[in-house]
Amino acid sequence: QSTPQLFSKSALESDGARLFTHAVFEEFQEEYKCSTNTLTSRGFLESNNMELNTVKDALRNRNFIVQYNPGTLESSCTCKLFERRGVPCRHILWIYLGNGLEKIPESSFAKRWTKDALRDIKSNHKGCVGVGDVDIIDKKQIEMTKLWSEVHETMGVLIGRENEHVEDLCKLIKEFREKLLPSAPPMTKHQELEELLGCATNNEITILPPKISKNKGSGKRMLTNKAKAVACASKPKRMCNNCKQMAHHDKRNCPNPFVERPPQNVDDEEEEEEEEEEEEEEENEDDELED
Repeated sequence: QSTPQLFSKSALESDGARLFTHAVFEEFQEEYKCSTNTLTSRGFLESNNMELNTVKDALRNRNFIVQYNPGTLESSCTCKLFERRGVPCRHILWIYLGNGLEKIPESSFAKRWTKDALRDIKSNHKGCVGVGDVDIIDKKQIEMTKLWSEVHETMGVLIGRENEHVEDLCKLIKEFREKLLPSAPPMTKHQELEELLGCATNNEITILPPKISKNKGSGKRMLTNKAKAVACASKPKRMCNNCKQMAHHDKRNCPNPFVERPPQNVDDEEEEEEEEEEEEEEENEDDELED
């Protein structure tokens, strides 16, 4: 990779350009610029081999406390930029410049942001890849790590090359894999699933009926017009005082409400009222029986 453009001739900035990737170095360089322009010292205190430095940040108009151990070169700042981003903050860099450091201590950067992060790739016996400070104990683990490094370096070389080289590499890998695998029949999807889960699947599956939930109004069904007509036909007919016919209606819901009737005397009217009252009582009794 090419070397990015430097802001100054400082050895600390040059070490950051050598150490970090281009994207992370831009953030580091911004912090380095601020450390040389906007910071001033506001106090110093030494306690238990630790230097407590109070640094004023002119851009934020705040004071930050930086703890620095000259023996182990470990440092921490109250701004917590390193804990959030994995890059040393401007306040820590200002302390490094004041103490004349030319290299960034390993405790002040995250390895995942460095150019050599791929070289620290570790692999387990299942071929899984992980990045971290994992101690490699056995020789097989060391060889697997070297293999993964070779694979990543080879893939980096193939980027931008012709497709023929990629096809040749795939062909070599397939031939080598066929030599390693025993001549066994291919597994079915069911067997592949069992191998992936690490256990045998159950062939018998018992499905229980769902629980019945009885909500308000359940179990009742709206009557159709046909069902209403059948229920009405089963009732006995009565005399309608309006149309004077035996039917399943009365004066209130008679389909012929404007039937002309001859004039009646007072006695006839009283008899008609009594008949209407009797009809209403009969209707009420029928409604109670239906309920």
